[in-house]
Amino acid sequence: MKIAYSANSLFKLAIKHGFWLKLVAVITLASSVSACSEQAVGQPDDSPYIHAATISPISQQASYSVTREYIGEIAAKQQTKLSFEFGGRVLSVVKDSGDAVKAGELLASLDVELLNIRAYELKAQIAQVEAQLSLNQANLARTKSLIKKQYASAQTIDELEAQFGVLTANKDALVAAYDALSYQIAKAELRAPYNGVINERIASQGELVNPGTPAFTLIKQSQQEITLGVPAKVAETLTLGAQLPVTIAEQTHTATIKAIGQQINPATRTVNIRLGVDGDQRNISGLIARVAIAQDIQKPGYWLPLTALTDGIRGQWNIYAAVAQDNHYVIKPFTVNVLHTTDTMAFIAGLTSPEMEIISEGLHRYVPGQLVRAAGAGQ
Repeated sequence: MKIAYSANSLFKLAIKHGFWLKLVAVITLASSVSACSEQAVGQPDDSPYIHAATISPISQQASYSVTREYIGEIAAKQQTKLSFEFGGRVLSVVKDSGDAVKAGELLASLDVELLNIRAYELKAQIAQVEAQLSLNQANLARTKSLIKKQYASAQTIDELEAQFGVLTANKDALVAAYDALSYQIAKAELRAPYNGVINERIASQGELVNPGTPAFTLIKQSQQEITLGVPAKVAETLTLGAQLPVTIAEQTHTATIKAIGQQINPATRTVNIRLGVDGDQRNISGLIARVAIAQDIQKPGYWLPLTALTDGIRGQWNIYAAVAQDNHYVIKPFTVNVLHTTDTMAFIAGLTSPEMEIISEGLHRYVPGQLVRAAGAGQ
């Protein structure tokens, strides 16, 4: 059974029972005072707690830049359909699709046996006319000597001179025919007009081809170009010689604007742009190229992080402005218009102050009208 003693009772007992009771009373009093002190220290503080918030300043910008990608196509600057100038039977095909060729290299040839026979015939006819010319000159010289002795008439000389003119004209016609035949024989060999790659071989050995029928398609790989269409407003901001970043097959390159069209394509309602790929790039013709073009939009607004936006009613966006009040801030909501976003930032409009402070993150922890302090500031 436990007996409780008050401090006054212990003091009376100490007087009655002497020193030991006095000592016990002193110890008990000290314990009581210590307990009272500990209870006073542990009482809660009545002052309110103010949450810390990340507060960032924003300032108005006169414009913002938007980078958009437009799809273009890689095209070789030179793409030629090669054909024979004259018809005939294909004798041999030297090159095939995908082969790299150099300027002047033989691609295919025609059978020229009949042309060679005709050339020999013309050469024989030219030799015959030359012999007749030699005889004519000899007769003319002999006749002139006989006229001095009055053994021949002047009419004979006129006849020989006219015959010389006819023979000379016949020889010139035969030489011209022989030259034309020689040209046709030379063109029976189809050669590459420039360095490139054969994209397609159409002609086959033994095939009878007509003049102008495509036999090969040759592509010049160097100096490749990109063609694309952009809106007229975008084309007005571009200048000749400007460099633009392009992405081809997941690799980034630079391209220089070579030509800007001056007429809108009626089918696409765009302006054609032609760009030259910088450096010695060799890409497959027909590849898709993504051309990035930056546009400056003249509209005032503010850049702020995406974490500073919170959804409002009816699909609107809100921000929390931090309005200074004494040593703290009061949260004030503002409804804004989001004009453009990137991966981490947003460009907004709808604020009237050129500069202000906002809560830039953790908006779900705050409510309008709440009193907050700047992160890092003491409670």
